[in-house]
Amino acid sequence: QVETKEIELSEIQQKTQAEIFNHFTTKATVLLHGITGSGKTEIYISLIQQALESGQQVLYLLPEIALTAQIVTRLKKVFGDRMGVYHSKFSDNERVEVWYGLMEGKFDFIVGVRSSIFLPFSSLGLVIIDEEHETSYKQFDPAPRYHARDVALYMAHLHGAKTLMGSATPSLESYTNAKQKKYGLVELFERYNQASLPVIHLANLAEEKKRKTSVGEFTSLLIEAIGQVLDKKEQAIIFQNRRGFSNYLTCEDCGYIPDCPRCSVSLTYHQYKNQLNCHYCGHKDAVPLVCPACGSTKVHTVGIGTERIEEDIKLIFPKARVQRMDLETTRAKYAYQNIIHEFEKGEIDILVGTQMVSKGLDFDRVSLVGVFDIDRMLYFPDFRSYERAFHMVTQVSGRAGRRDTEGRVIIQSRNPDQGIIELIRTGDYQTFYSREMAERNKYHYPPFTRMIHLLIRSKDKKLTNEAAQRLANILKEDMGKSRVLGPQEPLINKIRDKFLMDIFLKIEKKYKMEAVKDLIRNAQLELLKVKELKSVEVVVDVDPY
Repeated sequence: QVETKEIELSEIQQKTQAEIFNHFTTKATVLLHGITGSGKTEIYISLIQQALESGQQVLYLLPEIALTAQIVTRLKKVFGDRMGVYHSKFSDNERVEVWYGLMEGKFDFIVGVRSSIFLPFSSLGLVIIDEEHETSYKQFDPAPRYHARDVALYMAHLHGAKTLMGSATPSLESYTNAKQKKYGLVELFERYNQASLPVIHLANLAEEKKRKTSVGEFTSLLIEAIGQVLDKKEQAIIFQNRRGFSNYLTCEDCGYIPDCPRCSVSLTYHQYKNQLNCHYCGHKDAVPLVCPACGSTKVHTVGIGTERIEEDIKLIFPKARVQRMDLETTRAKYAYQNIIHEFEKGEIDILVGTQMVSKGLDFDRVSLVGVFDIDRMLYFPDFRSYERAFHMVTQVSGRAGRRDTEGRVIIQSRNPDQGIIELIRTGDYQTFYSREMAERNKYHYPPFTRMIHLLIRSKDKKLTNEAAQRLANILKEDMGKSRVLGPQEPLINKIRDKFLMDIFLKIEKKYKMEAVKDLIRNAQLELLKVKELKSVEVVVDVDPY
């Protein structure tokens, strides 16, 4: 049964909720742009209660399982047994139970990740898409390739349901739709209970390395801040979006780097397993004692991952209780929940993690967030790299300074004078949005166009290249050269023994996708007429982001 006790909303939250209801009178979809810690979850709970009381079903979408542990505990207290939870860590039997529970009326409220959009709702009235900007909503492999946010919007339309999307850093696509009045837009720029936003500092790692004031990859500013947190018995989160101990091994004498025999990537060194791993195909190698190429013993690690950061913190602060949260430490079914529970109880002082730690988690005692390697995020060769960095760093920064704890964020960079880093530091979403949209418009990138990615792959490099060139030529003839980019080799041009080539199509919004689909299908059929190219696979991904 739903608790009779209503969620107590602050004055600003009540005003925000009233604005949402007001938009729902004329719009099916509303975007809630609320800064981190503004109390969006309380507004969601209030809206869910009202939808359930009027006999409607509700779907609450979350981007990743990492988010569900904390939120599920919170929602269970309010909604009890009428709430079903659905995600990929559950067994088939558990998922079937939720499926039937929804059909038979046992559940009328589902909290789930992207696959929960395919559950058999019969009277759906409200869909909430939390952290709508998250790339985890996109299903890349295997097929069907879809974006759960977009499918959820269509499903809500079929049911005549309302959709509320929430984010502290909305995707450019959603914010543009809201600006163009396709969605209602509600903005909440005040933290819950007047909590202050964290103060963000930039630490120049290159400068400190020069002056020899850093310890490994830790600036003196970050070390000092961690020390202060431990003295005050508070907690810290250290964010590095790269797992493993180091990026790779290399030989000082000949430059040899162990790489994967099945993929065109170097192997990542994992110290706790004393192993070299490929993060693409799972290939494993023993760590060489001497260089396999020249026999030198001068083999050392390059770069830094979560495992290395965890170890370095233990060396610098031997009394600190440090825990890592990444793919390696969370493989077991309840591993996420256990780590989060221990951190909530104060049994962990410092949590080191990948992007999992940036996901909407709410901890009272976290007063410091440290961000490693922001430069790698910014320089990644992708037109969305600035947007992703802005999302990720803003989100992880939002973990600092909730309730009565004043928060600090230290972003380490070798080049902190970049304009984008200053926008992240000040949290200036409006300026970021304007600049990024101007760049996208200039080069005809989404949201001004639709993008389609064609991935061509086979076990024969020559055939892959030939198929890609033929396909590109056909498409250029049918669609015009300016709309077809490539063929080109991707950054990683071989995965699981298959060679890869990319073609990208940029289609103006005025064209119907059905016509484009027909042109792609015809081009694929033309390719199949060439006997030796029949083994080449063409994977089509619409909106590949």
